[in-house]
Amino acid sequence: MEIIDKEIHINRGDRLLIDFDINNGDDKYTFKDGDKIKFSIYRKKEMDKPPILQKIFIPVVGSTSVEIDISGEDMKIGEMLNKQVEYWYEIELNNDETIIGYDDEGAKKLILYPEGADL
Repeated sequence: MEIIDKEIHINRGDRLLIDFDINNGDDKYTFKDGDKIKFSIYRKKEMDKPPILQKIFIPVVGSTSVEIDISGEDMKIGEMLNKQVEYWYEIELNNDETIIGYDDEGAKKLILYPEGADL
């Protein structure tokens, strides 16, 4: 897995692990009681439809980062293909503030590379 300028590159079936923090001016946001981080993956150009994968993460109160940890099994999204597939993703704080998502720079992409078949 690799992240290049908010673009996630990962093989289908690999674990997605991101130590995520929120810049809050000169400091990092400190998580409070009740905070939640929602990570959603959408088919390309289908953010108006339900996500194909969505997970909620509860940060530790007082911490400045949260671990977004999605299992390899959950990352077996889409069909097994012999080509890369582009998805779009979004990260929200408390279901009401998009931290990373579609903006003036366009969609935030998750590039899913093929996985080998288990024979």
